[in-house]
Formats: sequence, C-alpha cells, structure tokens
Amino acid sequence: MIDINKIYQEDCMTTMSKMPNDFLDVVVTSPPYNMGNGRKNGGGKESLSYESYSDDLPLEEYFEQTNKWIQELLRVTKYYIFWNIQEVKGNRGVVRNILNNFNKELKETFIWAKTNPPSNINDNGVSRGYEYIFCFSKDNPDKSTFKHCNFSNYNGDYVRNCIIKPVNNDKENKGHSFSFGDWLPKYFINYFSKEGDLIYDPFMGTGTTAKASILLNRNYVGSEISKEYCNIADKRLIKYKSQLRMF
Repeated sequence: MIDINKIYQEDCMTTMSKMPNDFLDVVVTSPPYNMGNGRKNGGGKESLSYESYSDDLPLEEYFEQTNKWIQELLRVTKYYIFWNIQEVKGNRGVVRNILNNFNKELKETFIWAKTNPPSNINDNGVSRGYEYIFCFSKDNPDKSTFKHCNFSNYNGDYVRNCIIKPVNNDKENKGHSFSFGDWLPKYFINYFSKEGDLIYDPFMGTGTTAKASILLNRNYVGSEISKEYCNIADKRLIKYKSQLRMF
C-alpha cells in the first residue's frame, strides 16, 4: 500500500515494488549521474553522497541500474516519464545506452540549454552547457504520442523541445546544490498532466517535484534514500501544504 503526498525514505525500487501496474500518472526526475562518491560541486563546498547507494559504480553496472530504474517506472506509470540526465565522466555513454534499450518507449527528447553552466564540473573536459530530458511512455509508438496533455499557453510560454533556463539557484534547495530548479518539474507537470494526477519522483532529493505538484494541484509520491534530504524536503513542504489547506 502506498500513501500519496508522502516522501518515502528508501530506495525507489523498494517503493515501486509496492505499486501496482499503472499506479502513477506522470514521473519527473533526475537520477544519480554516477559522478563519484564525495564528488564536489563547482564551488567545492558540498559533496554528493548517499548513505546506501554508491554514485561511483562501474560503467556497465551503472547502465544496468539505469535500465532497471526505467523499466520499473514504465511498469508503474500510466502516461509519461521525464528523465533528466547529463553525460559526465562517470556515465559517459549513458545516452547511447538509453537510445539502444528504450528506442520504442522514447517519445520525445527535450534539451535544457543552460544560461549559466558551471565552469568546472568536469575534470578533463569542457563543461557541457546542456542536459537531456527524455520522455518515455509504454504506449504503442505508432499511436498519437501526447494524449494526456495540456498544451494551452502557460505564462506566455509555449511547449518547445529546447528549453533555455539557468541551473538551479533556488535557496530552498540549500543542502543539495545538484538539484534541478523549480522550473523543470513545473514545466512538465503543467503541460503533461492534469489537476488531481499523481506525480512521482523516485529521486526526490529536497522535494522540488513535490513542491511543484502541490502548487499545480497535483498529488505526489517520492522516494529518497538520504535521511538528510528527506528532512529538508519535509520541512520545505510544510508551508506549501498549509497554503493549500487555507485555500
């Protein structure tokens, strides 16, 4: 049994094992990039680490784990999975791996073009100023792709494949500098789900997807193995849940 509007402190595979087929409507997430345990961010102030998961897997093992995550998400998700990934030294080839293994389920590719990419995220190469956001669905690819969508004008913006946005500078994410900004889950939740839908983030971090879900009148479920990040997320969401109850 899964409770909605809750973040589970556990491995996402454990959470999803409790879900029946087609339990979720939409997934928005950014998985571990295999950047190495203890890896510092651009400013060298924070290490990316997890209590029970190694972010420094051998490459083939990381590919295998990625495939398991996506396969299980396809089982439990009714409509769309939005998977934000960047190729770095520790996961080089992950995009090719995804294209090879999920070409039938891949419905669209979005490019996040950063206006302020970090200058020293890679040790031995130039800093990529873009990331991929893959959209997966298990629907037959010959059928109409985006049926469960709202393509109405949103704040003067339009749905587009190349999205030009800065890296995260949200002060609410203090303690997790590697999280994406609010705009990313808001963008995909708004366009590709409906009010009352159930949104899932298997790598919830400090709760950005949950916050976006609340603000857009959706329900959410999250998984996060870090107790520290879960605590930050729970505290962060209190005021948004309170505001929702007021209205």
